[in-house]
Amino acid sequence: MAHYRGTARSLVRRGGLAASLIIAGTATGAGYALLRTPEYAATAHVIVVDDAGAGPAGVNFAQAYGRLATLPETLRWSERPWPGERAGGGVPAAAQGKLRASTSPDAPLIRITGTDPSPERAAAYANAAADALVRFGEVRRRETGVRPTLMNDAAPPLVPASPRGPLDVAVGTAVGVLLAGLVSLAGLRPSRRRRPAPAAPLSREPVWP
Repeated sequence: MAHYRGTARSLVRRGGLAASLIIAGTATGAGYALLRTPEYAATAHVIVVDDAGAGPAGVNFAQAYGRLATLPETLRWSERPWPGERAGGGVPAAAQGKLRASTSPDAPLIRITGTDPSPERAAAYANAAADALVRFGEVRRRETGVRPTLMNDAAPPLVPASPRGPLDVAVGTAVGVLLAGLVSLAGLRPSRRRRPAPAAPLSREPVWP
């Protein structure tokens, strides 16, 4: 009976710890969502047009231009104003950290995304970088046979890209559940008790007085 009572107390303790871990994970996710500064992301699209017609050249050059899109040597070609700068005033030092470019393996499309706590500044970063890439590619049109063309400007986003409250809370809760599961598995693992060493056999030799 005492053994069952001890087992029940052990299960209650483990259950309480598991519940605490789940609650802590949920609270951490909620705190992250509430305290982190919102970050907005706006994307402009540039398409690479092959002067010779449809073919792999546009896709190939799109891959190359995607890698060049956020370099300082490319960004300085922009004639659109950067956030906080006048047109033609140079590329701000923070611009590279605010931009990322991505491409598609089967389409001559380049996505240039600007990020910032302000939605308007996020769009301005993307649009200035897209303008820079178009001008950079245009001066090399005779050499490459392709031309980057602006497909659409970035618009200020209405909702932040991060944090995302429900998703962050769900991730925190999932981490708590995972830790609780690991704790429970560790508690259910049978303990290995050391077997006592066998007692030495009694000597049957006669004891002489």
